Amino acid sequence: MTGKHDSGQHTAVWQKFWAIVCDEWHYLIHGRPPVAIIIFAMPLAFSLIFGFIYRENVVNNIPFVVYDEDQSKLSRSLIQAYADADRFTYVAQAASEEEMQEAIESGQAKMALGIPKDFDKDIKSGLGSDILIMVDSTNNMFGNAALSASQEISRSYSVAVSKSLLESLSLLPDDAINAAYPVHMGVRILGNPANGYSSFMLSGLMMNGLQIGIMLTIAPAMVTEFFRRRWRGTNPLLISLGKTLPYWCLGLVSFIISLNVVVYGFAVPMRGSWGDAILMAGAFLFFVSSVLHVFSVFCPTRVLSLQAPMVYIMPGLLYSGLSWPAFDMSDVASAIGMLMPMTYAGDTLRDILLSGSSPDLWRNVRIMFFGGLGCQILAATIFALRVRFLGGKGGEAR
Repeated sequence: MTGKHDSGQHTAVWQKFWAIVCDEWHYLIHGRPPVAIIIFAMPLAFSLIFGFIYRENVVNNIPFVVYDEDQSKLSRSLIQAYADADRFTYVAQAASEEEMQEAIESGQAKMALGIPKDFDKDIKSGLGSDILIMVDSTNNMFGNAALSASQEISRSYSVAVSKSLLESLSLLPDDAINAAYPVHMGVRILGNPANGYSSFMLSGLMMNGLQIGIMLTIAPAMVTEFFRRRWRGTNPLLISLGKTLPYWCLGLVSFIISLNVVVYGFAVPMRGSWGDAILMAGAFLFFVSSVLHVFSVFCPTRVLSLQAPMVYIMPGLLYSGLSWPAFDMSDVASAIGMLMPMTYAGDTLRDILLSGSSPDLWRNVRIMFFGGLGCQILAATIFALRVRFLGGKGGEAR
């Protein structure tokens, strides 16, 4: 008899759980328009909007001005080297260093090249010469791109000039290049060879859109139940898990669709396993949904349950290590980052896409799963205490 009784109890629990899931599913898909659209729209919107911004992948066509005091063949060849590079676009000649700075301050140029008097003479006499690079780093993308390209052009130009001078002293071409450039640097860039912004940021921005979509839909779920009390007498943990499942399923489908857009629409490479990416996304969605339930059970109204999590969700991208490396953050920033799902998902997905695997995948999946489970238990406990001591009179319904 006891076995039949236990079996009947288990069946009743599963039936109640399924009823909660179906009720939440009905809410998601039977609205006008359906609320479920938000879960798909947000990550897709982030992927498309930022994908088109980053489509060029690297910063090119940086406008620059030149102040050439030397007016020699050698100085003109240096200017031509800059003008021929994809990174730069020549816009004007300046008559002084002051005009160089004015061109940058006025927005006419983002970089300026200053070539000193006697540039040609000093180089040919073996004294060497300094050139001036003036960069507007108000926007770091311009500043970093201009400096890195300038260093590359100047290095290549210096080697070419030195080789030419040494050949004029009767050295053979190979001997001349070895004398001018005795240390040869071999570069092998892994993961993101073009140093493109699309590969670097787009997957993380898509994940941020996904968590915002989940926030906008699931955030009021538990506070609504507190007022509506349809599942009166049901285990609060069962309510919390039942309300999570429909959002989790739709979120996972949304992730797969959006990641396909990122990979096939914007040419971000997928070098790893789709299975690893989906596993990571599943744990991430569970963690995000569970954290949002915690916010929901603390909020007195549905409106506040949508507003309060923004303080938590919105900084997630900044503290995740996606745009600034976590190992170089302050202890306070690192501690804040450890509380946010994006910290365990953003870099992990990027590693899967660009490197083929993530060394932290299983560790991060475990953290997100157990973090989500802990939040589910906390949300259920607070919900039960709130019902017990405050009741659910006079509330809002959806």
